[in-house]
Amino acid sequence: MPIDKRKFLDWNINTILGGVTLISLIAGGAIAWNNYQRDIGELQAWRTQAQAESKELSGRVGKIEGLVDNLGFRVTIGEQSAAATSGAIKEVQSTLNIQSGDLRVVKEILQRIEATQKRTTN
Repeated sequence: MPIDKRKFLDWNINTILGGVTLISLIAGGAIAWNNYQRDIGELQAWRTQAQAESKELSGRVGKIEGLVDNLGFRVTIGEQSAAATSGAIKEVQSTLNIQSGDLRVVKEILQRIEATQKRTTN
């Protein structure tokens, strides 16, 4: 049976809908693929930026930790100095108390000597 060329090239509604559907699916897939690739590119750029910021913040944190350690050392030295000064002040106070007692004794001795001298001269 020979093929009738007129019927072979006839387009009916199913053929048109099938072609439109196929073209729509291909276009939709291309658009989705393009969006997917763009999103991946944006995420990679964001990741690179976030890593750079993270390194910068890590450097800042390192500097701050160094400052905190230095300040902690200074506070410790200050506390030790204050404790040593306090001990020295206590020693000076005890020495002054001893000298004060000694001065009272010397004063009494001098008063007795004066009293004896006044009695002998009178």
